Amino acid sequence: MTESLFLNLGLLLVTGLLLSLVAARFNLPRIALYALAGLVWSQDLLGGVFDLQLGNWSVVLTDTALALIAYLIGGSVTARQLKRLGNTIVFCTVGEVLGAATLVFLGVWLFLSGKAGALLVAAALAVLAASTAPAATVAVIHEYRSRGPLTTSLLGVVALDDAVGIILFSLLLAITTGTSITGAMSMAAVEIGGALMLGMVMGWALAFFGHRVRNPHFFLPMVLSAILLSQGLAEIWHCSALLTAMTLGFVARATFKSGGERLLAPVEYLEELVFLVFFTLAGAHFDLDVLLSGVELVFIYVVARVLGKMAGTNLAARFIAAPESVRKYIGLGVVPQAGIAIGLALSLVNHPVFADSGLLIVNVILASTLIYELLGPFATRYALLKAGEISGEQRYE
Repeated sequence: MTESLFLNLGLLLVTGLLLSLVAARFNLPRIALYALAGLVWSQDLLGGVFDLQLGNWSVVLTDTALALIAYLIGGSVTARQLKRLGNTIVFCTVGEVLGAATLVFLGVWLFLSGKAGALLVAAALAVLAASTAPAATVAVIHEYRSRGPLTTSLLGVVALDDAVGIILFSLLLAITTGTSITGAMSMAAVEIGGALMLGMVMGWALAFFGHRVRNPHFFLPMVLSAILLSQGLAEIWHCSALLTAMTLGFVARATFKSGGERLLAPVEYLEELVFLVFFTLAGAHFDLDVLLSGVELVFIYVVARVLGKMAGTNLAARFIAAPESVRKYIGLGVVPQAGIAIGLALSLVNHPVFADSGLLIVNVILASTLIYELLGPFATRYALLKAGEISGEQRYE
């Protein structure tokens, strides 16, 4: 089979839609079934039989889908919600980052104790454990139309912890590669501060033009233009693309004020297509060899990271007397991990210090991502259900 964008993408989407019927029948998170649909067409299964090839187009579509999801995250959190739950979001972010990093470091270091480079691998995986993939969390929240303190806190935490992860990663490189701490912090400041400034400017511009557009049919192309332009500028200026899109969504809605929903509605209309594309492509990248290589280390990383995030958020929420639903269940909502962690892990391969361990680190992150993409939506749905922010019988037809 040739590397055809239309044929390969069509097969993925049709399979995803068919499995979504199964999800509706048994009231399962559609996102997990989308990932399973992609897995069916991976190289180890039907993709290998029919020679389905994922070319560079899959990277472009994945990045675009992630940008749209990040825009929705930013627009879903209002200034009023941040004021009311700001302490909860900040403390839970710190708690889940420290909890995951600590347990992953200890687990990996003890497992590799006595082997060359054990400390380096443990430190790298600990730092990479900090970030969360927002796509799965947001998809489940939107699918079940959940509302409440846990939902708002989750959106805030997944938006914030990627920034924390980038800072920690910059410090890791400074310590291990000989770069000065000042230089590392400067890199992080450019990536994060630049993203915030770019997102603010683009968000203000989007709201400015939005006030002057009367034809509702122009809102979709206008919003998409702003998102894509911001992503291109972020790439050129080496800013965090994810944080740029989040800031764009937040500032655009806040600046547009009471009519802010008009800037979110066009993307929300496309969100099911966005989730379908993103998660089927994620599943299609499944590689059995990656999963089996160092399976014990993958297991330790996954378990330690999940336990660390659950324990860290619980302790942080208790410390600030957060609502009970947040204290008990927010840890399950920050389990998924994907794009940011994979990108950071891949960058380690090019550093001389990680010449011997870089590939191992990448394999662990890739393999764990496959697990998170399948199980993460179920964990988030369970958390929201137990918190009483969705109905147990609700189906999003």
